[in-house]
Amino acid sequence: MNTQPINSSLSKLKTILIIDDDLFIQKFISKMLGSNFHPSCASTGIDGIEKAKTQIPDIILLDVEMPGMNGYEVCDALKHEEATANIPVIFLSGKTSIRERMLGYEAGAVDFLTKPCEKEELIAKLNVHSEQHSEHKALADKMENASKTALTAMIGNNELAQVIQFMESCYEVSSFNHLATRFFHVTNSLKLNCCLLFCTTEGNLFFSSTSDVTPLEKELIPALHAAGNRFHDFGSRTQITYPRVALLIKNMPINDMTTYGRYKDLLPSLLSATDTRIKSLDTEHALIQQSRSIAASFEAVNSTLINLADSIDSGHDKVITSMKDMLSELESKLYRMGLDDDQEAFLLNQIGNVLNSTHDLDDQTATVRSAFETISRLLCHLTERQQNILDMIFSRFEQVSETDIPNKTNETDIDIF
Repeated sequence: MNTQPINSSLSKLKTILIIDDDLFIQKFISKMLGSNFHPSCASTGIDGIEKAKTQIPDIILLDVEMPGMNGYEVCDALKHEEATANIPVIFLSGKTSIRERMLGYEAGAVDFLTKPCEKEELIAKLNVHSEQHSEHKALADKMENASKTALTAMIGNNELAQVIQFMESCYEVSSFNHLATRFFHVTNSLKLNCCLLFCTTEGNLFFSSTSDVTPLEKELIPALHAAGNRFHDFGSRTQITYPRVALLIKNMPINDMTTYGRYKDLLPSLLSATDTRIKSLDTEHALIQQSRSIAASFEAVNSTLINLADSIDSGHDKVITSMKDMLSELESKLYRMGLDDDQEAFLLNQIGNVLNSTHDLDDQTATVRSAFETISRLLCHLTERQQNILDMIFSRFEQVSETDIPNKTNETDIDIF
């Protein structure tokens, strides 16, 4: 029942690897370490190197003079192994010359003990170097974490810069296809495989970053969009929904929660800008259709007015001609009708009065034609202005279309600090 606490306490002790070909020295040092450390022993340099790589001890006590590989060679080999390069090595030697110590420090040792050594000195040095090693390791871990944090921040800033650049440029696009292309330029840089749904006045439009949208995806994306939740997570797939746009991501990095969380914070901003642009594109397209309809109506009204004026002129001319013909014919046949002079004069006078009244009608017809011509000129002017607006819009669309797809080799020109 006491096995677990004992093993647990041993696991917390610092491990000291003793590499010495003298078994007596191994036992002697192990006994001196007592309950303060957890000793491990190796009798050859090769065996010591292997144990160091597998056990990763806290400190290595290394004999200088051994058969085969001597202590300096073993220390040099340990310092060239990534797993053991930072383990403190303390040399054990019966020689205390300056040359011996210099060779030890040159090989990478942190200290030098003379055999035989006192227990108090050994424990003291082990405690000092163990504490220094722990502090060095903690500092190295902090530096690594700081580097990772800085790298993550740099990556996040670059991704944010791309989103800002998209938000600035998406208002230049002239069509839903161009908008999807620019959207996928950002998601492709994030290495995301995506499908897009645009809910427009033209109907639902589907786009894919890699290939065609499958029939199942065309059913799934609108169904999740209709459900109304902002996020739908299922396995490595996530759908993010806005009123006019839905994004289905098919390869979310679920094994990298830092990147996963960063993408979930980043993509809504991208979709919000897209949603706003879809609304404005719908409005622009509706205005263009309305402008075209108005222009067509103006042309139809103008043509109708011109035809009506021509018809009035033609009818008036026919009336005048008919009455003149009638008067001429009456004058030639009145004498055959047996009328008195007074009756003939009265009849001719009445016809003359009617004929004179047609001259007033002629003036009214001219006034109507003048009014029609004024209206026609106004309609032509409005039609011309409407066409100029359409030409300006289409010219802008053509300019944007020529530069719509960003150059993937160019880095973003936005710096985030």
